[in-house]
Amino acid sequence: MADKLFIDASWKRWISENLLRGGAPPELTRVLVENGFDEALARLEVDAAVEHPYVSAAMAVVRQLHKRDWVMHNTRLLRDTHDGSIAEWGPRLEPAKFFADFYALCRPVVLRGAAGNLPAIQRWTPEYLKEVIGDREVEIQGDRSSDPRYEIQSDRHKQMWKFDAFVDRVFGSEATNDFYMTANNSNANGQTLAALWQDVRPVPDMLEGDERSGRMFIWMGPEGTVTPLHHDLTNNLMIQIKGRKRLRLIAPECLPVVYNDYHCYSQVDVENVDRERFPLFQMAKVYDVTIHPGDILFLPVGWWHHVRGLDATITVTCTNFRGLNQFTNHYRTYGAI
Repeated sequence: MADKLFIDASWKRWISENLLRGGAPPELTRVLVENGFDEALARLEVDAAVEHPYVSAAMAVVRQLHKRDWVMHNTRLLRDTHDGSIAEWGPRLEPAKFFADFYALCRPVVLRGAAGNLPAIQRWTPEYLKEVIGDREVEIQGDRSSDPRYEIQSDRHKQMWKFDAFVDRVFGSEATNDFYMTANNSNANGQTLAALWQDVRPVPDMLEGDERSGRMFIWMGPEGTVTPLHHDLTNNLMIQIKGRKRLRLIAPECLPVVYNDYHCYSQVDVENVDRERFPLFQMAKVYDVTIHPGDILFLPVGWWHHVRGLDATITVTCTNFRGLNQFTNHYRTYGAI
């Protein structure tokens, strides 16, 4: 078979990307030859890429990223000297201490039993929920098991269900990740579920107390629901109403090793890590925490988290903090990275 005498755009992109990732020119030339290209042509093309001003400019940006990665790596090493657990507090944490020691420092904390007096903890039984909302239609995320990218493509999974039938499925089905009411459904469900908010008062002291602000959300699903590894663009407060959830948390400075390929999502399944595809992930310290009814978890902006429902669960999440919680002005990576 004759050597290929033309290097197309896809191979030129491959050469450039691998140079930027630190690939040695002789190695790139060898791969090109193994893929049928003339050796002289392959060497010429790689040398041209090394000298190209576009690649040189991109290399300068790569060096800046390497410096940023060094700072993140040092922060990661120092955090790893910690005892390996997320901070826990009793039911009462003064707002001033919360904002100084956790909110401002981007530190998660579990407040055990802090929401134990909310009426929703006792009231939100299947019977009560069906009595209050009845058979009105609600939007949920459905048919999730058919799509491995169900979270990224959440708009494709929006379905309308009768609320009473949904509640029966949530509390009566076996473990499944196929259907789930999430924050992605909050705009459609705001008016329908409005009567339930009376049971989530008073809100914790660190929040502004208006659920109508569109910054408080209801999640409801059966045992087995999963939210894959991702980070949020705001600080979040998770108030666990029913059932237990296990969260696996990874600090923001682990960004270089979590294989973030699109928006705020990681490619890694933390429950079944493919070590061959994602070898750097072993450098990420994973913190496990389980929240129970009445517990509150502060989840800071940028912290990676994977969530699994260990039972049929209801959770209220809140972003209406009394402190700064607008971080999207400088966020640019909504698409592929």
